[in-house]
Amino acid sequence: MSLSELYSDGDSLYWLESRPAENGRVVIVRSSAEGLADHSPEGVSVRSRVHEYGGGAMCLVPGRSPGAVAYVEQVAQRVWFCDGPAGRSTPEPLTAPPPEGEVHHHGGLSASPDGDWVLAVREVHREGAGSPTRSIVALSTRGAPPSETTLLDGHDFFGTPRVHPAGDRLAVVVWDHPDMPWDASTIVVLPLVRRAGATPGADALEAAGAPWRVAGGPQESVGQPAWGRDGSLRFVSDHRGWWQPYVHPGLPGGQVEATPLSIAAAEFHGPDWVLGQATMAELVDGTLVARMTASGRDALVRLDRDGPVDDPPAPVQQLCVSIGAVCAHGEGLALIGSTADSPPNVWVGTPDGPAQPVRPVPETALGQADVATGEPFTLTGRSGRPVYGTLYRPALGGTRAPGAAPPPLVTWCHGGPTSSCQAGLDLTLQFFTTRGFAVACVDYAGSSGYGRRYRCALWGQWGVADAEDCLDAARHLAARGDVDPNRMAVRGGSAGGMTALNALAAGEGFGACASWYGVTDLMGLVATTHDFEVHYTDRLIGPLPEARPLYEGRSPVSRAASMAGSVLLLQGTEDRVVPPAQAETIRQALDAAGTRCELRFFVGEGHGFRRADTLTACLEAELAFYLEELRL
Repeated sequence: MSLSELYSDGDSLYWLESRPAENGRVVIVRSSAEGLADHSPEGVSVRSRVHEYGGGAMCLVPGRSPGAVAYVEQVAQRVWFCDGPAGRSTPEPLTAPPPEGEVHHHGGLSASPDGDWVLAVREVHREGAGSPTRSIVALSTRGAPPSETTLLDGHDFFGTPRVHPAGDRLAVVVWDHPDMPWDASTIVVLPLVRRAGATPGADALEAAGAPWRVAGGPQESVGQPAWGRDGSLRFVSDHRGWWQPYVHPGLPGGQVEATPLSIAAAEFHGPDWVLGQATMAELVDGTLVARMTASGRDALVRLDRDGPVDDPPAPVQQLCVSIGAVCAHGEGLALIGSTADSPPNVWVGTPDGPAQPVRPVPETALGQADVATGEPFTLTGRSGRPVYGTLYRPALGGTRAPGAAPPPLVTWCHGGPTSSCQAGLDLTLQFFTTRGFAVACVDYAGSSGYGRRYRCALWGQWGVADAEDCLDAARHLAARGDVDPNRMAVRGGSAGGMTALNALAAGEGFGACASWYGVTDLMGLVATTHDFEVHYTDRLIGPLPEARPLYEGRSPVSRAASMAGSVLLLQGTEDRVVPPAQAETIRQALDAAGTRCELRFFVGEGHGFRRADTLTACLEAELAFYLEELRL
């Protein structure tokens, strides 16, 4: 189960909750004085497909009934409006079916302050066209049939639009090929005007001029524009080398400067793989709070409106070590976060008081003595760069390791490759530590959480530096005597699957590798990937066609002969990011090289498994694979 997209109307909290037991259906859940209840219609799954990774699949709609929401229905990708909880109101479509020959995706939902419009990022796929087009559209919640206006286009990509409290302008992040939003992006503000219609409910929200730039550029990544009650615009920028918070007056003018709210060598933002990231909030009393990531852990901190004072700011809430979302709620705040010994949950509290879980703490079979806690470590890799990681030693109450022998190791390669290890409780990780394995989570070059320079250290080196860092980390732990050097495995999913396979080929060390829907053929990836990522590898490896030899040489399928250990491939049949053919091709290459390879397909699963039975089968297969290959 995963939790995302946290909202508050002052009295109740709302969030998205995925349910593996229901084939991965995503539900809007409401927490109110009446308790917890599903808030979206029965049988509906709420999920966006914009940029394929989605995000911003719901928003609250003010000025209507309590609990009024707009959401994106997963299958048809249309936007619907529900003027109150499901069961008490009938959902109405805000978007019409697309014209013949077109497919429309929607995401990044937000509402105007008066609730008359829901704004969305629209992605249009046309038959026979090359790339999809995107725009910001305003969808009327007052008219029937659905009516809309296009507010902004002309860029390849848009983030979630945010409307000023006065309703007269919006702020949004834009970027264009070949950039990714965490490499180079810009915040623009678009003036808006309300045009009166001929009949009630027929008013239109329109652009009132050209957009103007607030921040960002070719060497700067920006994100999370949000308007304060005083009309100022806050956002994050890595202009100084870290994603730090800023505040801008929110008015046009070339001489207007943004003021930093913290100059800490820490991150207040993460890569925008999905729309709608929200890790800063203004509370009802004007206090600004934000998630700050430093040394692999998250903390909630208070920001000073007058600019940086503490460096870094002192944490005001240290219970959750991994925080996914923050919002104002009532007189205090709410967040989605996990502690070192409990899975992700929704928490409420105040900056100066303890937080309490909103949902019942999920039941697990783990007791306090069963939970492995992380031990950060740092080494200098063969590149001369630092490599960061976290070691989890085996733990299971009532058991003791045989003799003094060090445990076997599973090295964990996160995906992205811009992601990072999370300090909160991960039950998949604990699955292995409770079965006698040590687990090392490695934040290799390119990982987020360590500033722009570290994130950009993977430019031109994907497939090399990431794999070497993971192997160097495993060898470092073995040299320290923490793990058995003769019983080490490596695992990863998606981009992390490619890192794991290349780590297996990078030199002696690993005896087994488990790849979950991992990239195995980089030229094949470029040929079949979606528009959001079509130029992603330009910086990570190099532009094509000049860099074709690098793509081929760093593809795990071409390195099969160098893989000394056995390989387990776990693949979905409906994967559009890494097609099943890639798994078949590398299995054939490994078979030809005389390397044992086991390939398992899961029907109906895509890129990122969602069903409970699939996840269970994969973990059981992975454990059995390690026990056999590492001779445990």
